[in-house]
Amino acid sequence: MKHKNNQNGITLIVVIILIVALLILVGVGITILIKKNGMQTKVNDAKTQEIAGSEREKKEVKTKKRELEYWEITTVKDKEWYSYQKDKIEGPKLKGEMVPIKYIGESQEGNKWANSMTADGSMFVWIPRYAYKITEGYHSEDEGTIEVAFISTENNFLNDETGEITTNPSEEGAGTTKWLVHPAFTSNASNGGGFGELEGLWIGKFKATGTETNLSVQPGEKILCNMTINAQYQLAKESTFGENESINSHMAKNSEWGAIVYLGHSKYGTNGKKIENNESESEDFYTGGSNNKKTIYTTNKLQSTTHNATGVYDLYGGAWEYVASYVDNGGKKLSENGGTKRGDLYGETKEERMTSTAYKMVYDGINDDYYKDYEDAKKYKGDAVYETSAVVHPSASWFGERALFPNSVGPFFNRTGAFAFLSYYGYNHKAGSFRPVLAF
Repeated sequence: MKHKNNQNGITLIVVIILIVALLILVGVGITILIKKNGMQTKVNDAKTQEIAGSEREKKEVKTKKRELEYWEITTVKDKEWYSYQKDKIEGPKLKGEMVPIKYIGESQEGNKWANSMTADGSMFVWIPRYAYKITEGYHSEDEGTIEVAFISTENNFLNDETGEITTNPSEEGAGTTKWLVHPAFTSNASNGGGFGELEGLWIGKFKATGTETNLSVQPGEKILCNMTINAQYQLAKESTFGENESINSHMAKNSEWGAIVYLGHSKYGTNGKKIENNESESEDFYTGGSNNKKTIYTTNKLQSTTHNATGVYDLYGGAWEYVASYVDNGGKKLSENGGTKRGDLYGETKEERMTSTAYKMVYDGINDDYYKDYEDAKKYKGDAVYETSAVVHPSASWFGERALFPNSVGPFFNRTGAFAFLSYYGYNHKAGSFRPVLAF
């Protein structure tokens, strides 16, 4: 009996020991689990911090690209950002990571045009929606007078101008006695618009820079040349300038070129004074006429549309500019250099080749009779062609610039000065560049 009681006691002790051991194991498991979760939390926190750090680093890199010695990032409410006479224009409109910038340092007197930078540091200038009248020098070689009135997308005056506004370039007096809404800002692709009723356009401040796969618009850099006109056209359409939102990047066409130079010639630009030449040398063309940024914004500021650092540069001298515009006259060079695939500048089908779109302007043509083609071109307004030249021979546009209308040998428009236009082949040339535009 006594032996039995001892066995029972031993069994009870064993059970107690097992229970204690199990409790210890459970405790250890919980501790390990807690530690594991703690470690996972730390890992997750580390990943979160790493991602945040990476994003911060990206932003810092972008900021460093955009915060340089001669300009600074500002705000849209900064009264020093732009002038445009009165502070009533619509816009300037920004998108994505675009930031407003202003110039600092030496005094910049005169009209201030709004400038911005895209995510990659490329520079653009805002051309606000406006209507215009050419009151002197219409269709002559003597530089005349262009009056500009800023308007809303409903075509109401935003400053103190008065008079009749029309959107129809064919209407009698349009652009001379009546205010004509500049076609580049309208939804009418056949007249040079096509992106809708725009508040304005962002124009490349300089000619194109970068490479054939990475387009940019930078000051004091070598101008991007030696590309066919179709390659330029495609590159401009594909470029995002680091932005994640659609900004409708494209190659400037004649109407957009005209929008720049008409505003530049008005009282909101140089007020009729000539823009000076980009003096950089052949095969070493630099945007702004120099590889020294300070020189661009001080010594070379008369090369801009405002005669100060805020305007558009490179309209005279240096490399010349192709625009996405041609005469559809069946010339051999149209297919050779304009491309024959769907979506190319010239295009695949007959309809595509003869039709203006938001991205290109197509002028009517009849083989080699470019005198007649030139006269027919008077229906196009705002493009700095017929309105600002007299006849189609050299030295026949404003400021004595050349005016040679495209023909079957050279069916593409080439701009060598604010009011100059030449016929050209569209092939890659060491002195041939272009300018990107953003429309949204």
